[in-house]
Amino acid sequence: MAGQISRSQPTKLLEYDLLLLELFANGAKVGDVVKELNYGASRQVIAAFPSAEAPRARITTLLRTHVLIPCQDGSSQSIESEQPVQRLQDCTRPMALNPACRLRIGANIALQPDGSAFRVWSAENRRYINLDLRLQLLLFSFRKETPVSRVLEEKGPLAGEDDCGKGIQWLYDLGLLYSIEDRPQMLVKKPAQDKPSESGFALRGSGPRWQDLEPDGRIPVYFTPHMENHYPLALGMIAAAIADFNEGELLKKFQLLPISFLTPQQLIDGPHRKFGPGIWLFSNYMWSLDVNLQISAMLKARDHNSLTLHGGPSTPGYPGACAEFMGKNPSVDIAVHGEGEVSVVEILQCIERGPDGRLHYDVERLKKVTGLTFRDTGQTGLPLVTTEKRTRLKEPDSVPSPYLTGVFDSYDGRVEAAIIESNRGCPFGCTFCDWGSATRQKVRKIGLDRVKQEIDWIGRNRVRVIWIADANFGMYDRDIELSEFIVETKQKYGFPQEVVVNYTKNTTRRLLEIIKALSAGGIISQGIISIQTTDPATLEVINRRNIKTEKYDELTQVFADSNLPLSTDLMTGLPGITPEAFDRDLQRYFDSDVTTKAYPTQLLPNSPMADPEYMEKYKIRVDKDGFVISCHSFNEAEMAGMNAIYGFFTVADGYSVLRYVLRYLQWEHGIPALEYLHHLLDETNSHPDKYPLITWVARTFMLAKFMPGGWKAFYDQVAAFTQDRYQIERDQAFDTVLLVNELAMPDDSLRYPLRRDLPHDFVAWFEDHAPRGASQVKRLGTYPPGVFEVDDPHSMSSIDMDYIQYDSHQLFWELRSSIARPASVSDVKELAQRRLAG
Repeated sequence: MAGQISRSQPTKLLEYDLLLLELFANGAKVGDVVKELNYGASRQVIAAFPSAEAPRARITTLLRTHVLIPCQDGSSQSIESEQPVQRLQDCTRPMALNPACRLRIGANIALQPDGSAFRVWSAENRRYINLDLRLQLLLFSFRKETPVSRVLEEKGPLAGEDDCGKGIQWLYDLGLLYSIEDRPQMLVKKPAQDKPSESGFALRGSGPRWQDLEPDGRIPVYFTPHMENHYPLALGMIAAAIADFNEGELLKKFQLLPISFLTPQQLIDGPHRKFGPGIWLFSNYMWSLDVNLQISAMLKARDHNSLTLHGGPSTPGYPGACAEFMGKNPSVDIAVHGEGEVSVVEILQCIERGPDGRLHYDVERLKKVTGLTFRDTGQTGLPLVTTEKRTRLKEPDSVPSPYLTGVFDSYDGRVEAAIIESNRGCPFGCTFCDWGSATRQKVRKIGLDRVKQEIDWIGRNRVRVIWIADANFGMYDRDIELSEFIVETKQKYGFPQEVVVNYTKNTTRRLLEIIKALSAGGIISQGIISIQTTDPATLEVINRRNIKTEKYDELTQVFADSNLPLSTDLMTGLPGITPEAFDRDLQRYFDSDVTTKAYPTQLLPNSPMADPEYMEKYKIRVDKDGFVISCHSFNEAEMAGMNAIYGFFTVADGYSVLRYVLRYLQWEHGIPALEYLHHLLDETNSHPDKYPLITWVARTFMLAKFMPGGWKAFYDQVAAFTQDRYQIERDQAFDTVLLVNELAMPDDSLRYPLRRDLPHDFVAWFEDHAPRGASQVKRLGTYPPGVFEVDDPHSMSSIDMDYIQYDSHQLFWELRSSIARPASVSDVKELAQRRLAG
């Protein structure tokens, strides 16, 4: 790719662009460039343009995308480079690489104009080198992993295979190319395999598929999972409840089709075409609502005889909201509010098939089923009927487990995760939350033996991730026992390898014991502080006063002392928050060195925050997707500003791009991290070209985690900004900090472990600052020389970050060192190898 770092979308670079740019850099005019490209000697080594007019069109494209810029005075005089140019014929070491080995250019490698030449940064040798056109072409040949032998054959006309081999060896020795065979391969997306377990997915069960069954005169019941990668627990529980009712009484009338993931069109063209009109069950969540309504609408457009039941947390329960929901979605026949296991069983008892094959429900009987809104097909003249509120199940495990009763044995799909419950309910009443409409409810436990059997099933079926769907895991001592049993299960089967949980509030001891057990057992997991905010005014508005923030401070200290991973959850857009209060939250957890994740506040249909009176009181406005965009305490512009500073904070501290720079400036120069980040972000917005690499990081890093031209240049610009803004000179102490932060960044052009000498002992200085309240720490410049060592045991420099974990609370990026944050990534490399093997 080619372009200006601080500008918009780059342009895909073609091989002949290298010659074109080289000619312009050396002062050639447009006419001379076109002539050389069409008729010059370069046609022997570079693919020709398809027509004589193509070079001019290409130049126009590069001008439009700012790869080329016109000279101000119309001249084309070149500027000589201050450094000599490395030529292909100057490479003298014979090629020692195996011709069959595959090489690839490092992700951070970029050619940068340097007068009349193009230079590249070698992180291995820590110097810039100007390359001649032939070396540029060789380097460009390995933009994708390519065997050396192929490049030798294709580029032999450059100077002969022998000289090309020497050039490739020289590029490799400098770290500009690396061998795929010598490094862990990049973790890539692969299609489904015949044996999913070998590519990181669960074993496929032995139950019948829908293709194996035939219509038998019973009314078919369709289940509609919305995501392929996990077993749909809610639908599975309903299926188990239907099958279990009165020893299978409902199975005499209803044919339960196997639960399996299919796309909307596959559902219509497959099971529906085969089995015909039936009962369709949808479990609506924020992430599944749109696709469920799409399937429902597609169905009703083809089949008016089927009935659709929509439940789940995103099916509105407030009367006005539910009426609007059903008015906008005529494909919804019945809305189920609250727990659905008993509701659906009772609904099915009210449904019959008429002589014409049409399914219908008995309105009068259905009115006696609590927790519903349905369309009135009787003679009352009212479009909708809403029944009394349903009371909750006293014993959730009165419904059989879908795992243990074979419900998921027929599931087809690339499964990564399984959801389980060990209890239901939440004693807290946070206004933004709707835990299955179970807030401010007594917590009801599910039998310990049953939960352990489900965990064993998950491990035996090689499911990688367990998602524990409790509102407050860690509330009871038995949760420690469950954590230990998960570790035992992994030791027995090799699975599960990751645990995703929602940890309890107001506790420390149990959470610590849980994370200790999981970490010691090689399970990817970490402590999570669900703080949302520490701002007193906001806590009052969201009814979170009974959650003690001092408990979280205690927990932070305990995890730090135990060297265990910890993160905190904040929320942007909470009613009552202000930009200043949000900054204080970020600064608080920066000071505690706790990874921070912030989630936008979305109006859940059944949460207290969605109550019309609450919305009116706090002037809450939402966008089309239900995300809060303004309220009484902030406007839309301030909301955008909070999102922007959080995004930059995530890059700077979460991914550690400025982790050590920020702490040095705060500890030694009294510049709060949030103040510095605001100034830096303002600079990239007002003058994007002044520090282009900083602008790149602010705008692009979250999408493309690499640094064009290498990290050294980025930190040079950070130093320049700091001097311009704060008049802080770049002395040996600051140089030490910049080098440490640079070395902490993964770089696939380097070989790890890596050790560098430092002007000052940064590790000792950092560790002296680590204890909270440390106030008598000497300045970094007074420390003697030291060393800094980094390692990459989990292949962070070459693994696709999107595939390391199911849950994203931990931000895997900074290389391992004695002062890096603790991270639970025990089996990342194993996971990468297994996926690649698949």
